[in-house]
Amino acid sequence: MNICLCSISFRHELVSFGELIEFADRTGFQGIELWGVHAKSLLRERRQELPGLMERMEARGLGISMMSDYVDLLAPEDRTRQLLQRWAALLELAQPFRARKIRIFAGDRPSHTATERDWALCVDRLGQLAGMAAEAGAQLVVETHPRTYADTLDATLRLLRDAGRGDIGINLDFLHLWESGTAPLEAYRALQRWIVNFHVKNVARPEQAGLFEPANVFSPSGKRDGMSALAQGAIDYTPVLDRLHQDAAPHPIAIEWFGEHPFARLEEERRWLAGWSSPGREAAHAHG
Repeated sequence: MNICLCSISFRHELVSFGELIEFADRTGFQGIELWGVHAKSLLRERRQELPGLMERMEARGLGISMMSDYVDLLAPEDRTRQLLQRWAALLELAQPFRARKIRIFAGDRPSHTATERDWALCVDRLGQLAGMAAEAGAQLVVETHPRTYADTLDATLRLLRDAGRGDIGINLDFLHLWESGTAPLEAYRALQRWIVNFHVKNVARPEQAGLFEPANVFSPSGKRDGMSALAQGAIDYTPVLDRLHQDAAPHPIAIEWFGEHPFARLEEERRWLAGWSSPGREAAHAHG
């Protein structure tokens, strides 16, 4: 499995990019999903060091699996120019990091509230952004996420089909579609042709899925109790991980840990995921 860590896991930690590279290499990760906030800071404060850091990453077989950021996709029509400028700036930001995938959200409103006009605007803008990305040698990636136009499986499929482009990728966040009522394996099967990245995280009880709302996640004093290890939470990842291993899915699986002690937790989670392709597990399945 191509297992990556998310730099956003260290949003409240005093950790350098060099330390993340060393940690990822030492613990067996294949890459780092870079939060756009961190990318901007690195480019602003460490521009001269950046080429050397990227060379160090690549020498160790690591890379930036994806850059994750945000645009106001549903901004009023008179702000379309600013939206396109924002996207152009993100495409430029990704280049020094050699990031070929840029993740955004499909707006900031629940899909069930979309008017036909709003939906058409969203689809049209996704097409524009995807075209700009392709010209820059990059790919637009939409994440399945609550209160966006990709907050359910049906809405995500409609968005992709209405956009009618083969170059829009999906970052399948299993928990977020699970909280909308879709099992991880069902989501994988339905979206497989568009998937270019996975997010994995877990929660102790279904009613605690709200712990991952941005207002809580980004607050230093937010609640963390209930954020669970992948193997111990309410989501049973076994069926989908078995299928990913069976399919030899090449796409990065990025661990999003938003709780405390990110170094220790990420290392534990990586070890657990990597166990899915271990000879011991295969033998257990053969005799099970």
